[in-house]
Amino acid sequence: MESMSLSEAARAVGGELSDRDGLIGGISIDSRTIKSGELFIAIKGPNFDGHEFISQAINKGASGVIISGNISGKTAAAGFIKVSDTLRALKELAYYHRKKFNSKMIGITGTNGKTTVKEMTAAILSARYNVFKNYGNLNNQYGIPLSLFKLSGEHQIGVMELGMSALGEIADLCRLVGPEIGIVTNVGEGHTQYLKDIRTVGNAKGELLEALPDDGLAVINGDDVNVMAQIGRTRAKSIKFGTNDECHYKAEQISYSQEGTSFKVKGQQFMIKHLGLHNVYNSLAAIAAGDALGVDIEVAAEKLAGLEPTPMRLEIIKTGKFTIINDAYNANPPSMRAAIKVLGSLNASRRKVAILGDMLELGDIEKLRHHDIGAFAAEHADLVVAVGPLGSHIHQGASSLKKNSRHYQDNASLIAELDAILKKGDLVLVKASRSRHFEEIVNAIKGLS
Repeated sequence: MESMSLSEAARAVGGELSDRDGLIGGISIDSRTIKSGELFIAIKGPNFDGHEFISQAINKGASGVIISGNISGKTAAAGFIKVSDTLRALKELAYYHRKKFNSKMIGITGTNGKTTVKEMTAAILSARYNVFKNYGNLNNQYGIPLSLFKLSGEHQIGVMELGMSALGEIADLCRLVGPEIGIVTNVGEGHTQYLKDIRTVGNAKGELLEALPDDGLAVINGDDVNVMAQIGRTRAKSIKFGTNDECHYKAEQISYSQEGTSFKVKGQQFMIKHLGLHNVYNSLAAIAAGDALGVDIEVAAEKLAGLEPTPMRLEIIKTGKFTIINDAYNANPPSMRAAIKVLGSLNASRRKVAILGDMLELGDIEKLRHHDIGAFAAEHADLVVAVGPLGSHIHQGASSLKKNSRHYQDNASLIAELDAILKKGDLVLVKASRSRHFEEIVNAIKGLS
C-alpha cells in the first residue's frame, strides 16, 4: 500500500480525525498480526468486536485507529478516526485506494470453482501481464478490501474472486473492484440457509453481470441453466463456455486419470493436474478470459499444464498404503457430487472409499441433501464413511441402497478405527465443510502408512 496520512484516510471515509495526524504504512483488522505503522480498523463482527483490542493494536505500534465510538480522551500514542460504521470505512478506504490505479479488473463468482478459476486465469494472464489477485480465499466483505490495499501501479490486470452469503454483497464488492470482465462459474445450492433457494442464489451471483460496463465482457457457463437465466441482466458482450455446441469455448475428448484431466478446446490439447469435469469447466472459463485479453490458446495450455492444484482441493496424496483424494477445504451439494464423481472416474487397486462429512449453511434442505449425497456416494464408492451430526443422513442415504456404510459422530471416533476400516490399496476421498477440519482425517490416514 502506498503511504497515506491519517488525515487523508479520514477524508476518504468521511470520518472525524483526532488532533494527531501521521502516516499509515498499511491496513489491519487483526490486532494479533498488526505491524508497526499500520492503521487498525476496529471491525464489529457477529462474533467479535475489534474495539476490545484497540490497546493491543496500539501497543504493537499502530499509527492510527478507526473506531465507531467516542474519540475524546483517547491516548496520544495513535491518531483516531471516528466513523459511524467501521466496516463501511474499511470498504470506502479500499475503494479510495483502488481508484488510484487503472488496472483492468476481472471479477469471478459462482457457487463453486472461484478460487481455482482465479488461479488458472492469473496463471494464463501472467504470460503477458503483471497480474494482481486476491490472496488465498480473501473474497468476502473483509477479504476483498484487504486484498485491494495490496494493489499497486505495477499491476496491469487484477483477478478477483468474489464471495457472498447474502443478496447485495456481490454488488457491493463490484463497486469496490470495478470489474470490466465478469466470470460466473456456476449456480448451485450453497448458502441456502441465507438465500433460501437456488433461484435466489442465481440472483445473487447475477449481480456481477449487472455490474459490468457496456463495453465489458461476461464469461458464463453455457451448460448451467441457472447461470444462463441471469444473462439478460448484463449490458456487456457475453461469451459461453461448456460442452454444448452453442458454447464459444467447448471442451471435447475429455478423459481422466490420477495424474489429471485431458481435453481439447478449439483443436488445442490440454492436460491439467486438476481432477474432474468441474475443473474442465474451470479451465474453460480461464481460457476464455485469457483469449479475450490476447493470450494465445497454445500459451494457455502451457500455463495450465504447469499449474499445481490448490491444497485440499482434490489434491492427490499417495502414501505407502493408500491414495488419498484430499478435498477437505469445503463442501456443498454441487462440490460434493463433483468430488464423488472424481472418485468414481478413477481406477483403484482395491476399493473406492468415500469419507464424507457435514455440509453447512443449507438451512431447511440440509437433511434431504445429506441423504441424497449418501445415496449418490453409494453409487460410486465401495464403502461410504459418514462423519458428524449431519453425517447420519449421509449414512441413511447410502444404507438405503444396501451399500456398505458406517457413521461416526466426530473425527476422533473415526480416526480411532481407521486402521481397521481401510485396506491397503484403497482410493480414499475425504470431504466436508471447512469447519469440520477433515484435514485431521487426512493426516491420520497418512500416519497409517
